[in-house]
Parts: sequence; C-alpha cells; structure tokens
Amino acid sequence: MQRHHTLHASTSSEKNPFKASESQWRPDAEIRAEIQRRLNEDPLLDISGIFVTVSNGRVLLEGSVENDEVKRRIETHSRQVSGISGHDSNLCVRKPR
Repeated sequence: MQRHHTLHASTSSEKNPFKASESQWRPDAEIRAEIQRRLNEDPLLDISGIFVTVSNGRVLLEGSVENDEVKRRIETHSRQVSGISGHDSNLCVRKPR
C-alpha cells in the first residue's frame, strides 16, 4: 500500500496580505491615481502636504498631517486600493503651535 502525501505550500499571498494576484495586478500610475482620487473625495482631509508614490505596486505615503485621525484616514484609504503589493507610511503628525 502506497501513501500519498499532499504538501500544502503557503503562497506568497498568505504571507503578505498586500500581495496582488496576477489578475489584480495594476500599473503603478493607475494605483496612484485611485489613491489620489479617494483622498481628494474625502471632505475631511486636507492632502495638500501629502505625497503618494507607487513603485512595483508598493505604496509610500509621505508628508505631515494635523492629527492621528487624519493620518489613519489617509492610510486606510490607500490600503483599500486593489493591486498593491505593500504599504509604507512616513506620515508624521505636526505638533500644534
């Protein structure tokens, strides 16, 4: 009697929640445009000092914001876009004057 073992290899999408499948792949410019659109459509955000960069599907947010709530809103909007392979935020909260 022969035994058959089935190997369950974890896929890269299981290790990385941002990893896009081939069917979800999108050009960087398209991802960036959607993030910018989402941020611009949020009436509670002033994104004049926010810079969004996308390289190989990886999103990088940079700039300064008024408070933690604004920071969270920006990060949430950008993470909801399909086709991203990773997400980094270098947003900092400005100190009140």
